[in-house]
Amino acid sequence: MPRPFRIMVVEDSGTQALKLRCLLEDEGWEVVCASAAEQALEELNRIVPDLIVVDYYLPGIRGDELCRRIRMSGNTRGVPILMLTVEEEHSAEMQGLESGADDYLPKSVDPDILLLRIRSLLRKSEGQASVPGRGCSFSGRPRLLAIDDSPTYLQHLADELRSENYHVVEATGGRQGLECLAAETFDCVLVDLLMPDLDGIEVCRRITKMHRALDNSTPVLMLTSRENKDDMTRGLEAGADDFVGKSSDMAVLKARIRALLRRKFFQEENGRIAEELKHRELEAVRAHVEKDAAEARAALAGKLAEANRELEEINRKLKETQTHLVHTEKMASLGQLVAGIAHEINNPLAFVVNNLFTIEKQIGHLEAEAGPALVEASRKRVAKVRDRLGDMRQGLERVNELILDLRTFSRLDEGKFNTIDVHESIDSALRFLRHKLKDRIRVEKKYGPSGTLTCYAGQLNQVLMNVLANAADAIESEGTITIATGTRNGMFCISIGDTGKGIPENMRHRVFEPFFTTKPVGQGTGLGLAISYGIVQAHHGQIEVAGREGGGTEFVIKIPLDLKEESSHESE
Repeated sequence: MPRPFRIMVVEDSGTQALKLRCLLEDEGWEVVCASAAEQALEELNRIVPDLIVVDYYLPGIRGDELCRRIRMSGNTRGVPILMLTVEEEHSAEMQGLESGADDYLPKSVDPDILLLRIRSLLRKSEGQASVPGRGCSFSGRPRLLAIDDSPTYLQHLADELRSENYHVVEATGGRQGLECLAAETFDCVLVDLLMPDLDGIEVCRRITKMHRALDNSTPVLMLTSRENKDDMTRGLEAGADDFVGKSSDMAVLKARIRALLRRKFFQEENGRIAEELKHRELEAVRAHVEKDAAEARAALAGKLAEANRELEEINRKLKETQTHLVHTEKMASLGQLVAGIAHEINNPLAFVVNNLFTIEKQIGHLEAEAGPALVEASRKRVAKVRDRLGDMRQGLERVNELILDLRTFSRLDEGKFNTIDVHESIDSALRFLRHKLKDRIRVEKKYGPSGTLTCYAGQLNQVLMNVLANAADAIESEGTITIATGTRNGMFCISIGDTGKGIPENMRHRVFEPFFTTKPVGQGTGLGLAISYGIVQAHHGQIEVAGREGGGTEFVIKIPLDLKEESSHESE
């Protein structure tokens, strides 16, 4: 599985840095933050990211100077750089692009636009170490292809670019432009978004297909007189590397073209360097193959033995931790706590209910005694009192229902090994979690024909409670929890799926580790799923986690149908 993209954020504002970190990590990317240019340069000596987001105004070394230093290093000069600043003037944008940045955005930009620009830069950075395809023309004048159906603007654009010593080929439509690309090599393509023949979006898509077939990559800059978020989204997703309005300052357009050409040059140069280094390494390997192979086998055998010892130690500690968690859970059983709370509430509740009925009876007697002497106004007040007493009675009935639910969930005989109705246990857990579900989460139940299972009832309740609560927490706004039961291969299976944002595949193997959590800092202890894992293991069962089609997460709990009571389990 490929590793997630690694992004470095160089920002001296703690608030802005945290905002960017949260936005990028929500996309599944790794984020490294540096508060100053000096710290960023030290971090770059340790690891090279896939993209750098840098603030223009930094304390000490400014953002544009940091870009220049990054471009001076052979290790980092091919890394895409996105510059952010509070200024939106063309002069600041020009300075940022000329210093070596690949893109430039104000900090006030829409987060969706920011993510689109980052994805575009990352898409191009994936191939920066590859061997270039058709030849690079940077030894002479860069060759540009300009595609626009407006002869006036096309001529104006070509004249401006030729004044910068570019070789410009003009195409008056999408089809003509694609024919030029098929016949000649270009270093950059400028294409208009709106054209009557083939629009810029379709031209970008076809250029992308051509690049894949030829193992080549020519940057595409889309021009438009209609600058809006939807058009930018469509353009960048179609394969464009940049998106510039025709109304922009021509100097800014030229600076963005230079940035695209610079990045293409760095990527191709890095590819040639990588190929040369690879060739030299192969020569060295061939010269020392026998010696190196023998040393590698010996070293590998030693490391493998060491790794096996470490793995055995990790497994031993993990089993000890799981056993400890199960013991701790038994000593502080949630069921016992709930039962105690229900018992404490029941007596004062009964007192209030009895007194409520007594008050209603007394009001009835007073009405009967007063008879016709009771004036109309008094009758209305008595009616209001009766209505309020009725509301109180309904509220108390709901509290009484909650206490019954608590008692059902707590199962006073939870320490015993007996037969239970799993469907009833699930329903009890859902009632207990009503404060989490409210009206925002819909629950779909797909129960099998039989819900009977012999197990340690209280512990299974704890597993259901933990997994259902985890599913509810995973849904940030509205969504659905789907619960299905059935039997398969001698196992009673309980599937609990949610429509939350899901758990990344590379993190699923860790969700049952103690103290590991995917929730934000301050939410959750990271013990719920670890406890559930230990309980299911003690039942000789399995608990699995997987992604759901369409998004979300699914936990599957499997308990043997022929489980037998163990004396050691009782004595723990």
